[in-house]
Amino acid sequence: MTWLGNGWNVVLVVVGLGMIIFLHELGHFLMAKKNGVRVEIFSLGFGQAIFKFRRGETEYRIAWLPLGGYVKMAGETLMDERKGEPFELTSKTPWQRFQIFVAGAVMNLIIAFPIAILSYVVGKCEAPNVIGTLSIADAQADPPLQSGDVVVEVDGRKIDSLDKYRIEMIRHASGTLVPVSFVRNGEQKETRVKAMRSSFHQTFPPNTALVDPPADKELYQKGVREKDEIARVNDKETYTYEEANRQLLSSAGKDVKLAMRRRDPQFKEDASTFDVNLHLGSKTWYEIPIDDHLMEPRVGMVLDHRPAGGLLEPGDLILQINDRKILSWAGMKAVVEVSAGQQLEFKVQRDAETKSFTITPMKNELGKGAIGIGQKYSNVFAEVQPDGYFARMGLQSGDRLVSIDGHAGDVTLGGIPKEKIPPVMGIREEQPRSIPIEIERKVGEKTERKKIDLVAEPKVEADLAAAGFKTEKGMLVTAEAFPFRRRPVGDAVKIGLQEPVDITVMTVDILKKLLTGGESAKGLSGPIGIIRASYSFAQRNFGNFIWLLCLITVNLGIFNLLPIPVLDGGHNVLLLIEVVRKWFGKPPPSEKFVAGFQYVGLAFILTLFVFVTYNDISNIFSFGRG
Repeated sequence: MTWLGNGWNVVLVVVGLGMIIFLHELGHFLMAKKNGVRVEIFSLGFGQAIFKFRRGETEYRIAWLPLGGYVKMAGETLMDERKGEPFELTSKTPWQRFQIFVAGAVMNLIIAFPIAILSYVVGKCEAPNVIGTLSIADAQADPPLQSGDVVVEVDGRKIDSLDKYRIEMIRHASGTLVPVSFVRNGEQKETRVKAMRSSFHQTFPPNTALVDPPADKELYQKGVREKDEIARVNDKETYTYEEANRQLLSSAGKDVKLAMRRRDPQFKEDASTFDVNLHLGSKTWYEIPIDDHLMEPRVGMVLDHRPAGGLLEPGDLILQINDRKILSWAGMKAVVEVSAGQQLEFKVQRDAETKSFTITPMKNELGKGAIGIGQKYSNVFAEVQPDGYFARMGLQSGDRLVSIDGHAGDVTLGGIPKEKIPPVMGIREEQPRSIPIEIERKVGEKTERKKIDLVAEPKVEADLAAAGFKTEKGMLVTAEAFPFRRRPVGDAVKIGLQEPVDITVMTVDILKKLLTGGESAKGLSGPIGIIRASYSFAQRNFGNFIWLLCLITVNLGIFNLLPIPVLDGGHNVLLLIEVVRKWFGKPPPSEKFVAGFQYVGLAFILTLFVFVTYNDISNIFSFGRG
């Protein structure tokens, strides 16, 4: 029945987004009626009418495309025949027209309050205020925050979720040192976190919650249920999936003691903990490992507003850092990761040129140096470790990959993605596996071809699935990291009345940062991004989808009030010009001026649309750094 669930989510997205835009237009409609403006058409949806009827002076429509609607007022556009009738929009006073123009945005801001309240009454998945994975800003705090810290206050404001923590940090001007209170090992402490771009404040909760174990498995029989979190493995604190997976897999044939955490669904009480003792059996997997030493130090992508931004470019080959020759991606990382805050001299090959740059690594979320670049796969085995797997298979540094399993062409160590040819690294199978490859090797002045079979080597690990853990290729699969939380009605009303205010302040602050360079425009989303986010939230939880509608309606209201021609705010700019000219005894702006003003706005909106659509598409096809 997956198709039924997916279909319901699509309906939710269409109805939800359509409702927000429709209510925006309803605001214009009601205010126009109140001020005596004739509304010729009020349409629910766009395009050809499915159903329509006329009541009084207005034709009401339901159209095929249900994403929103529109209002057509008499005398609204320059193309309308204007006779100076009292029911025409242009015949109304500036104050009346102002009310009509802002009514849509005001409606958006008003409906945000009941929508926010409803999201908390229904309940939604929220990130608890416990840090699992640090953000870049957290790692750079003085003193740094750590996994397991509980954030309780930001600049005097109480924090009960990491969502609130992020919002509070984004609200501060970039560069501000914000006081943050947190609890570590039962003791409240203080730190100062630097407000940065929103992408630097991606703090995540522990992600060790388990998928519901089968009833016939040991894990279930010892009391573990869905969403229970692994807090410790053999008395070692565990906050991330990676830590839990590593500790469990290394316990083949051993007894393991798990401390499980069960959160109160209403967050009224602290999470309870209980111990589970398991014996993990063994299972053999066949692997070809991942080895960054094989990768050329070639740049695949450069992140904006990171140390390498504006300096390095995709395709650059890093030759040297300071006096150290760089042979591989691993060699580059080894230098950069221990050099946070230190100036490094990079020498790179760009096309046929050699260029030099001074780059100072920043501290990343792991507390290591980083410059904000991703790797690019090539066909060169850059640096084969003498005692490693690939040396055992007969490969040497400098070998060039020619084909994988008989497939040549645009071949790299990452495979041939467009032909679905697998990479030569990171293979993990239940059965023995080998991958035949062909390489070219320089021998003196000659180039020789050689065929090699990469044989996956056996690796014994704990059999997690047999114990009841959900796994994929033998590795732990965890559940949604954001626990479900439903608020009592009184609390929901209190929080819901504050939420749109906080979102409004945050949105205005982000707009300020966009204008001053404190925020990257690459974070802006367009229709594609909004629809994708809406569908994702609908899949997660109905309450989360409702909350997203609150966020969207506030942003729609604020965006429409911006002084951009063709938007409601642009109409108000024309009204202001008209009023000022009237003070000086001059007539309203000419139709030629208004037309030019609107064309400028239209060009801006179209340019913005292309830009945000490009952002949306880039996000769809972005598969990480490298």
